[in-house]
Amino acid sequence: MKGVGEYPVPFQSGGVYPTFGRQPFRLYVDLSGEWEVLYDEEAGDARVGGVRLSLAARTQETVELLTEQMRSALAKGGWRRARVPSVNNARGSEGEGYQGVVWYRKVFEVPTGTLIGGRRVFLVFHGANYVADVWLNGEYIGYHEGGFTPFVFDVTGLLREGANELVVRVDNVPWDSEDSRFVTVPYKKCDWWNYGGIYRDVYLEVVNATYIARLDLVPRKLERGWSLEARVVVVSAGGGRAKLELRVHPARGAGAIEPDAFSVADPSETLVELARELDLEPGVNVVTLRADCSKVREWSPESPTLYVAAARLVEGESVLDEVWDQFGFREVRVKGSRILLNGEPVFLKGLSRHEDYPELGRALTPSLIYGDLQIVKEMGANFLRTAHYPNHPLTYIYADRLGLLVWEEIPVYWFDCEAFRIQLARGIAKQMLLEMIYRDLNRPSIIMWSLANECGCRDERIAFLRDLAQAARRADAGRLLTQAIAWDPSDDTTLKAGLDVLSVNMYFGIFYGKVEDMDAAIKELRKRYPNIPIVISEFGYWSGGGVGEARQAEYFARTWRIIETNRDIVCGAAWWTAFDYDSMIVFDTFGALDWQRGHRKLLFYEIKRAYESFPRVEEGGQKDITATLLLAAAVAAPLLYTVGKLVKKKYLVGAGPSDGERKRRFHEKRVE
Repeated sequence: MKGVGEYPVPFQSGGVYPTFGRQPFRLYVDLSGEWEVLYDEEAGDARVGGVRLSLAARTQETVELLTEQMRSALAKGGWRRARVPSVNNARGSEGEGYQGVVWYRKVFEVPTGTLIGGRRVFLVFHGANYVADVWLNGEYIGYHEGGFTPFVFDVTGLLREGANELVVRVDNVPWDSEDSRFVTVPYKKCDWWNYGGIYRDVYLEVVNATYIARLDLVPRKLERGWSLEARVVVVSAGGGRAKLELRVHPARGAGAIEPDAFSVADPSETLVELARELDLEPGVNVVTLRADCSKVREWSPESPTLYVAAARLVEGESVLDEVWDQFGFREVRVKGSRILLNGEPVFLKGLSRHEDYPELGRALTPSLIYGDLQIVKEMGANFLRTAHYPNHPLTYIYADRLGLLVWEEIPVYWFDCEAFRIQLARGIAKQMLLEMIYRDLNRPSIIMWSLANECGCRDERIAFLRDLAQAARRADAGRLLTQAIAWDPSDDTTLKAGLDVLSVNMYFGIFYGKVEDMDAAIKELRKRYPNIPIVISEFGYWSGGGVGEARQAEYFARTWRIIETNRDIVCGAAWWTAFDYDSMIVFDTFGALDWQRGHRKLLFYEIKRAYESFPRVEEGGQKDITATLLLAAAVAAPLLYTVGKLVKKKYLVGAGPSDGERKRRFHEKRVE
């Protein structure tokens, strides 16, 4: 981030990190479709100063080595055809489980007339895992590290009308390897599948020489009504006079599937109409427009009312650019130990979701993303944890429209002390955080940014979290910050780092203790930490490994009864997970539905009944939500638990070392 006037502006690869989304006034060249690919394990073995070439600093030497590799790869045989976006190592594919370098090549046409009038062209990737180096027409244009957030290159001087050649080297650095250890984010063998490749959209975006780079919309709740602050970042080639116009329209209905903001706007009604004459400086300009919005409707899960803002840049009679984005009037804050949504306490009835589907992996279509969120809503949830990385941007656009509160996080997962020290120096985790925040800044559904999951260490973690929290609050002061910690009542890192919500993953009766111990654990947390909201960020049980659907559903019922009883202490909970998902360790069957989304387990119906009835209290006392499922006497072999530490370990009945093994091992590390 760089300060431009009174506001920080995000930069990437030398230019402003933009507001993403297709705009009606701009030209696009879609680069999805058929590409050529080459798997090249040997390229991943290259080193510079003992460091994997992909992870070395981009000096003249490393760029020359990478370019030599590129030319060598183009001369090799073995290229095959593949579609982009797609993953390159899904279960059942030719590249199943492959982690390493894959080359991508595409020859594409730029129509005549595209580059006239000093237009600028940006090459946009929405996601490539993990390190991507890019060449256009033989020239190296840059690289990006991080598999889940967009990256953009200005290719104005390198693109030509007619045929162009694009080459991308994507290195999915192997987890748990000498190369990745402590360096990549994440670096351990995580409990999900490490999908590689260019798995999200790729396209060229053409704008005028003076254009709108960002439209950041900041609603503020007043004592009566709302105000709206629109921060518009304008990039001008040579400066000069222009006029900036801002209009706000209602969005048409809830739940629209069309991805683009302008397609859901209702231009027949205008709530805000502002204009300002500008004297633009060459380079980056920040313009702030403010409006009172006393008659708007607030966004909430029960009433996900959205609006669409359109910022238009005009020079004389000519429109230079126009950017549209959806947003909502929603406030989230903390008061004592409660989370307030629009000034009222909210209880989060949640599910977690991995972005994973058979054969497609993480390269999901809009209809599949939309369908997943519809299922989550059908179960009565009002809260979705998108674990453990930024999901496709449409996930959050659809969450806005369907009415889901969202927790979004970066993949700082199972970090140790050395990893925190290295990341404070490398800054990749912070880069991921800021790219995530600025990509999704206008999404009212997102109420929490999460900075880590189940990490070890104390002092180094606190320093790391403080550093990221400072950056996050500078970029976005309107959301809550948290991390998900493994159960340990002595873990005070959330408070010491100054985060807003204490989020704890709890697996009582599965990895430690008995189910009933969860009640005392919740009360202990409140006693130790009386003035911070508490969220149970994970609780769950698998249905595979001989456990069965009935025991899985019963486990939910028993734990939910404890959570419901303690709703004056906890602010919500998220079941792990909505859908089964693949993993590099084992296939995980924690879902309420199977991987294909074709089978609804008993758990689906138990969650739906519990969430839809919450917090109804029947005559004579609290409803017994386990009445329909008393199917087994013991959910799992208990692990004895004392003062936050395991003192005796047993294998789980029926599960063995398969489903949940990695989680079990992690929690057992807490034994002293």
